[in-house]
Amino acid sequence: MTSTTSPGIPTPPASSVAPSQYASSLPQPRRHPLKPGGAKESELIRYLDHGINNIQKRVDNRTTNRKLNPVLDEEVGYGTFADVAKDLDALVDVVWVSGSPNLQIPYFLNIAVLAAEFLPMFPASDRSAQATLSLLGKLDDVFASLLTGRDATTGEYLSGFEAGRQVSTTDKVRLKGIVDRTRLAVARSIKDVADEEGEGGELMTTDTEGDTPQEQAMVKFEGFDDDDDDDNNDGEDEYSRERSIASVYAKTIDELGDVLGGPPIGIITDDWDLTSIGQQRRGEGVVDSEDVMEL
Repeated sequence: MTSTTSPGIPTPPASSVAPSQYASSLPQPRRHPLKPGGAKESELIRYLDHGINNIQKRVDNRTTNRKLNPVLDEEVGYGTFADVAKDLDALVDVVWVSGSPNLQIPYFLNIAVLAAEFLPMFPASDRSAQATLSLLGKLDDVFASLLTGRDATTGEYLSGFEAGRQVSTTDKVRLKGIVDRTRLAVARSIKDVADEEGEGGELMTTDTEGDTPQEQAMVKFEGFDDDDDDDNNDGEDEYSRERSIASVYAKTIDELGDVLGGPPIGIITDDWDLTSIGQQRRGEGVVDSEDVMEL
């Protein structure tokens, strides 16, 4: 019987996911890819499309964008990006377990696009920032592994890559755009969190689900702090934020390198435009939020 981790998103039977036997952010994948066009592959595609479409609907109905109560049978909207990241993270695991590059590459690109697209739609908070970095860290392991054909943690060949299969140049170009877009979105989100904390208001935004009452009630008042400690903490916090931003897709950036040409990948500038790679969402395996993925 199918279980659920989030409203509307079923989880695969426990027997379909082998337990991980090594320290990794990802579960143990299949040893052999699914048969192209086979029944199991078709079932997986339906499962993933259902999960992605459900996430898109819940983002559209997000509580931060709602003035009226949801109607009967309407998908309950997300309240925070942390909840979005949780559901995207679950789909990442399922795609990884498939061990099928013909599915993994387009679906992972799609999930990465959705993460970058949805992040700015929600209020910034420390909890959501942590969930974002966790999700992107997992995707970083995924893409670094696919680019080399070997597991980024163990060095073992990935299922389907034993014969020397490689990620196409087209997909590398698409991935480069996604990486740049995501790093900018994360930088802006983390800056918003820092601005919230620096304004002398609540340390946490309204995204406080899962926090203790003491944490939710913490307020920073001016005039009661040690100035020297504040100066030291400000420097440490800024350094921590810079490290967090630099860590986004760091392994993927190393693998992509400069082979694609153009400006050095991963550098964020003030005039970089989020919409400049909107066309990347229309390539193979990457869809607009209102479309259905076709493989």
